Amino acid sequence: MGTEMSELSRRIVKAVLMSMGEDSAEKFYESDFSNCHGYLRINSYSPPGSSTVDGKEVEGLGMHTDMSCVTIVCQDEIGGLQVRSREGKWMDINPCADTLVVNVGDLMHAWSNGRLRSSEHRVVLKRNVSRFSVAFFWCFEDEKVISSPDEVVGEGGARIYNPFVCREYLKFRESSERGKFDKVGFTVKDFAGDLKQ
Repeated sequence: MGTEMSELSRRIVKAVLMSMGEDSAEKFYESDFSNCHGYLRINSYSPPGSSTVDGKEVEGLGMHTDMSCVTIVCQDEIGGLQVRSREGKWMDINPCADTLVVNVGDLMHAWSNGRLRSSEHRVVLKRNVSRFSVAFFWCFEDEKVISSPDEVVGEGGARIYNPFVCREYLKFRESSERGKFDKVGFTVKDFAGDLKQ
């Protein structure tokens, strides 16, 4: 399964790069993305109690962005995934058979100098049942220094993030809370700083 998910991730990233300009995939895939790797995580969300869920939304996982370049998610029929719009409105991503959800993560957001927006999302529990999802996170290699290429920044443009090493960002996002991997609410902006200010 990992091989197939890695190949799907490669195809998605090449398509995303092509959307940034005709020759962007050829120019940047081999130099920046060819050493990416992925890992699979099974997520389980249990409702806190029968009297607290039915009829109300209960947060299963708070607002966060993914640390990856891209994340591919398969959610069960229960649903609960929500994405926040630019205007701050939470929108349901309803489950659909044979459909995967693709999120742009913080690493791709930083590499693209903010041209590709890392999606803020959360999980809410609306029914008193457990919810499961499977997520494949495709990331740069640990030693990679993430800095937007000059061609991506554009002539006369400015980088909005300080260059950083992928491993250091992942360490920053690791949670000290047992059973949780990443700090909810923190993004690459908190780590690499917004240079426009």
